[in-house]
Amino acid sequence: MRKSLSYCRLRQGLATGIALLALGFFAYYAVRNFDKIPPLTWSPASAAIALFSVVLVVFIIFIAGIIFHMLLRDHGLSISWRQAQVIVAISQFGKYLPGNVGQHVGRVVMAREIGIPVPIILNTMLVEMFWGAGIATGLALLSLILFIDGQVLGLQLQFGPVQLGFGFILLLLMPWLGIAFLNKYLPGLAKRLSGGGSIAAPQLRTALVAAVLFLLGFALIGVILKLQAQWFFGVTAGNVFELTCLFSIAWLVGYLVPGAPGGLGVREAMMVLLLSPVLGAGAAVGLGVTLRVTTTLGDAVAFVLGIFWRKCAAEIPVCKL
Repeated sequence: MRKSLSYCRLRQGLATGIALLALGFFAYYAVRNFDKIPPLTWSPASAAIALFSVVLVVFIIFIAGIIFHMLLRDHGLSISWRQAQVIVAISQFGKYLPGNVGQHVGRVVMAREIGIPVPIILNTMLVEMFWGAGIATGLALLSLILFIDGQVLGLQLQFGPVQLGFGFILLLLMPWLGIAFLNKYLPGLAKRLSGGGSIAAPQLRTALVAAVLFLLGFALIGVILKLQAQWFFGVTAGNVFELTCLFSIAWLVGYLVPGAPGGLGVREAMMVLLLSPVLGAGAAVGLGVTLRVTTTLGDAVAFVLGIFWRKCAAEIPVCKL
């Protein structure tokens, strides 16, 4: 028991240290390049872009609610669209709590309140993690192949359309393969992660739609970055596809590093490293700040909407299909 407690404290301390180190790097880089940050252009147009960016973040959370609703139906449960959106919108804000697990705990608690069994909740969250990380990894590999200088990384990568297409299909299948691997070779871990039994993979149609929706979510962040770079800082370099792929690396690192609330500091540090060659150091630092503000405001708006809808949604029972 003591050994387990010591291990947990060590892991938590290490995760916190990594998050603080990344946040410190971003702060150091921001101070060092403060004079290079283009002046924030404030006009009716840029104000509209700021508002539109927040709306896009709320829409991304709406997409997460659609995925959650689809995965529940995969398990034979029928809840209303509004109930799924309420659970995701409210629990999503928990990611800003220390430990970066508040959103998962919140979803379990809220879903239990309306009668969804814990094993099913855990299973849907695992599938979301697998598919989200898989799509982000695919976009990250595209960044490596298309946009990041192979000479700098010591890599010589040349892929044609056939290889890229095969790689895309493989990445789409990776979550299924990962689930099958856990169930067969690590049944004890699969049982703990799923709350008992094995992890259930989604149906093909559900997985394909979820993959497309995850791609759409990342693309919308690319749109936000493009609009804010141009209208906030006057930088027109980089297209939406390039910014989307590069951001996916920053998101993936921030998502996988434990302990950082909402990837705070980690995501911004990676954005600086990845976007500086494309947009310039100053604009990259500025976007790290403006995107963080935008996503936080979007999460807050979604949270308020979730609270507003919760009373009506709670009156609708959960049914089996």
